[in-house]
Amino acid sequence: MLEIRNLNHGFGDKILYRNVNLKINKGDKIGLVGENGAGKTTLVNILSGKILCDDGELVWDKKCKVGYLDQFAEIDCNLTVIEYLKTAFADLYKLENEYNEVNNLLSTNVNDKEIEILMNKSGNLLEELCSKGFYSIDSQINKISTGLGVAQFGMETKIGVLSGGQRVKLMLVKLLLEQPDLLILDEPTNFLDKIHIEWLTKFLQEYKSCFLIVSHDVTFLNSVVNKIWAVDLETVVAYLGNYQHYLEVRDERIKQHNKLAEKQKQEEEKLKDYIARNGVRAATAKQAKSRQKVLDKLQKNMVEEIKESNPPEICFRYRNIDNAIMLVVKNLSIGYSKPLVNGINIKLLNGEKMRISGFNGVGKTTLFKTILSQISLLSGSININKNVVFGYYEQNHNFSNINNTAIQEVLFYYPKMTEKEVRSALAKSGLSSKKQMQPLNKLSGGEQCKVQLCIITMTPCNLLLLDEPTNHLDVKAKESLAKAINKFPGSVLFVSHEDDFSKMIFDCKELNLSEIKI
Repeated sequence: MLEIRNLNHGFGDKILYRNVNLKINKGDKIGLVGENGAGKTTLVNILSGKILCDDGELVWDKKCKVGYLDQFAEIDCNLTVIEYLKTAFADLYKLENEYNEVNNLLSTNVNDKEIEILMNKSGNLLEELCSKGFYSIDSQINKISTGLGVAQFGMETKIGVLSGGQRVKLMLVKLLLEQPDLLILDEPTNFLDKIHIEWLTKFLQEYKSCFLIVSHDVTFLNSVVNKIWAVDLETVVAYLGNYQHYLEVRDERIKQHNKLAEKQKQEEEKLKDYIARNGVRAATAKQAKSRQKVLDKLQKNMVEEIKESNPPEICFRYRNIDNAIMLVVKNLSIGYSKPLVNGINIKLLNGEKMRISGFNGVGKTTLFKTILSQISLLSGSININKNVVFGYYEQNHNFSNINNTAIQEVLFYYPKMTEKEVRSALAKSGLSSKKQMQPLNKLSGGEQCKVQLCIITMTPCNLLLLDEPTNHLDVKAKESLAKAINKFPGSVLFVSHEDDFSKMIFDCKELNLSEIKI
């Protein structure tokens, strides 16, 4: 399907990949993994043609049809959901028009010779429409849109009224309906809840063509891929098997690599010592010169020890509060023009952790915004301890200026801090010094998450509201975030579609909004 030859790419003096050589063959189901900022999305953008690589070439099978889920693509907001989904079959509708035109000519033509030609053409077109599934379009749309929860938006709903996450789900449905030969998905589970991730997992397990998926969802990757591409140490290495097998093989590879590095280092020291002791003596000068040649050759081919990057040091600052009860919600109805959910009841004590779950669009983010008084409640009551201080992590990063550097963004909220203090805080959150100087819009999704986490860790609070904080975060960062939540003495309400992450939170309660009847 694709051969990548001698790919090199970087940004400024930052090298992402050197001499990458990889292939995608029929039947490959690839998981693209790596730490935040390693270059996963950049590689996806190169494969999808959005950016050009610095050097190297991509050799495609000429018949390969590529489909790419671009979460930032613009779509016609005047279309309805069903109108947009039907564009996945534009070629078939064009074929149907041709078939109808032929049949119209048949009904008006009396020339026997031309009728025979038109009859054959009509039959061939009908056969092609049937073989390509034209007459099952409605059932195909219904199957996938229902499976991913898009049908519940309303098929006649205008795209313009959908949220950003809902539009991404809609684009995913259209892409799956198109059935490309190579499907490229960048973090497809970020906007899916548990039941829809399960549906997508089954769909991809049965998908007959190839796909390449960027994801930090370990359970999801283990379930759907048969090969891993790991962006690491300025290259991309292919591993057979799922994510768990990749971890095992990679650990062994690093151990062997570091053993070789240590052995070479020891040999280098021995040669240097011999040359230093024998280079000036006439009797041994010849041997010393010979050892110098061996040393030169060794140093030319020496490998450096692979050092694992340190995980972020996330730590939420706590503001003491004496009262035991933090938040009481009674018979709450939330929504905008009409209720999304009625009858929400929550009693949160100091120190308690609670996961808010439920289908996409059920009202999880709306609940947080209602608690924070950003939108008005429809009915019921919310009683918040007067000494509560919130720390709020928004799912859709609401930076003051997307053109700011990470340092400038932190200083916007904390102008009294010194630049040295800001740099230290960002470094602890997992952002390198070079990344701190780049505009936010040039950072990866995971790096933007780390900036936002850094900002909310700077102010002491006692009630955290975290809305999908694991979206885009790599495995190490998610583990650090879970540890920070567990260590936080205050209360935490968090939204997450990842069961693996929720299981890391000690004594965690759960409120599923989908189980509350409207």
